[in-house]
Amino acid sequence: MSSDDLQDLPKVGPSREADLKEAGFETMQSLAVSSPGELSSIIDVSESTASDIINGAREAADIGGFDSGAAVLDRPSIKKLETGHSGVDRLLGGGIETQAITEFYGNENSGRTTMAHQLCVQSLLPDNAGGLGGDSAYIDTRGKFDPDRVAEIIEGLDTDRREALGARFEIPSGDVEDLAEKALNHIHIERPTTTNEQLLTTEELSNLADRVESAGSELRLVIVDSLTVNFRAEYQGRGELAERQQKLNSYLHDLRRFGDMKNAAVVVTNATNSSGESYGGAIVDHSVPFRLQIQKTSGEKRRIKLVDAPNLKHGEVGAYIEQGQFIPE
Repeated sequence: MSSDDLQDLPKVGPSREADLKEAGFETMQSLAVSSPGELSSIIDVSESTASDIINGAREAADIGGFDSGAAVLDRPSIKKLETGHSGVDRLLGGGIETQAITEFYGNENSGRTTMAHQLCVQSLLPDNAGGLGGDSAYIDTRGKFDPDRVAEIIEGLDTDRREALGARFEIPSGDVEDLAEKALNHIHIERPTTTNEQLLTTEELSNLADRVESAGSELRLVIVDSLTVNFRAEYQGRGELAERQQKLNSYLHDLRRFGDMKNAAVVVTNATNSSGESYGGAIVDHSVPFRLQIQKTSGEKRRIKLVDAPNLKHGEVGAYIEQGQFIPE
């Protein structure tokens, strides 16, 4: 069954497939993350029928299921992505882990998007220079990705890291313009403007990973900047909170699963509410093991605090933003 053979699902057929696609359900993944109540109201079927369709889609999309202990043992070893800020790396026990989700949250102008750009460049570096030696995917829900920032960050790299990047891209001169052009070819941008489009990006990640691998690289970093902006815009008020949280939970689950499959690091940015907490509540708390808060203190000064992490002590470090990236205070 191919990804768009919806008519082969239980209780679908050609006519209902047309209804599903007209309603925006183009793929197995888009059906798999929907709820029976939502689907039944959209295509006018009973919740029981909707549940059968969704379960069939989840099976076809290979969502869920147990692995054996031997399969887990055979997974690739977790790698660490250095952030470019030595203090943050110490807080994280060496850097951002692959096969896990890391959140950077803060209020407006705290530097969340700066960190996202910085990590995209860092991930391009080979392993021996603190990177992951692969491509990155940037899911840009706020339209904030800026190619000029990439050039600025590369220009601000120390000599060793710039030479390492030049060696990877076979640009021994270390020319910033040439390095930036090469780097941008290995950063892949998607700009979902709705929640449904954002949910579908997890399926697109698998397709992108295949294309990247066929070109001789690997997709090793996924950035979502920002995680909740579409969810907050479309699901407002207590009456829609449960549905919003359900979809957010599914999205985080799929991101985590992709990270596991591809030994990739997943980094999400997030805004803060009036209490200074990141949006998403318990769903984010339970789904994201590594959580860091960025606080603007004055001018370009920041405090970066490790709020949550398994087996790591909480702490904080100072930072400046200079040449488009975080550097130690």
